Amino acid sequence: MKRLSSILVSALATSSAAMLLAPAASAMSFDPSSYADAVVDYSNGTYGAEAGSNANWTHDPNAALGAENWTSEMTTRGSLGGWNKDIGTSLGQNGFLTVEFTDNYLVGGGDDAADLWIFEIGSAVEAMKVEISTDNETWYEVGIAERQNAQQEFGIGMDIDARIAAEESLSLDTLFRYVRVTDGGTNKYQNSKAGADIDAIAAISSVNADEVDVPEPTSLAALFALGLAGVPALKKRKQSTDA
Repeated sequence: MKRLSSILVSALATSSAAMLLAPAASAMSFDPSSYADAVVDYSNGTYGAEAGSNANWTHDPNAALGAENWTSEMTTRGSLGGWNKDIGTSLGQNGFLTVEFTDNYLVGGGDDAADLWIFEIGSAVEAMKVEISTDNETWYEVGIAERQNAQQEFGIGMDIDARIAAEESLSLDTLFRYVRVTDGGTNKYQNSKAGADIDAIAAISSVNADEVDVPEPTSLAALFALGLAGVPALKKRKQSTDA
């Protein structure tokens, strides 16, 4: 198992998901292969009248790929000013974004720490629904992700183990290739940066793609049905929580 350093995080259990608080003293950073690699689907929701001709200004879903690059100084009151469209993408009211992991796959960690990390942008704390999938067809809702405060630029960690345990067809070795985030529908929608804004998505508990032979989605489903989701043995990588 390959262990990588990040900041110390502490778990907070909620009824919908396990969300993590991160100290505001240092930035979180993950291995480059941990981040989502491709956009599969994107639908921007509705925006307020104030968006005007700039309504599509932050609608490039590819800006949510790769590592996080937003900081709390990228606001109208921050030292760097408002964040630009290359930093992330806005979902708008009820909009959604589906991303895929290609060089790694999200798996359960087998503990109460975060397995998935969503980096959400902005001075407003905005909620989003988070779902995971093996095939981009059957989806499993993990819970609602919401930063605890506007200064927390590290986003939200989510433990997917409980959701996995709730499904007989899933195991901690199930390979989740897709993550979908959907705006909560009750956020702020006055301008072009409306609704939840996504900076990056990272698989903290993961398996390197080159360490496992991944069947085609239909074959993978057949393996799950036979109870063979853990074949072959997977070498999991878990981001460490060293300070």
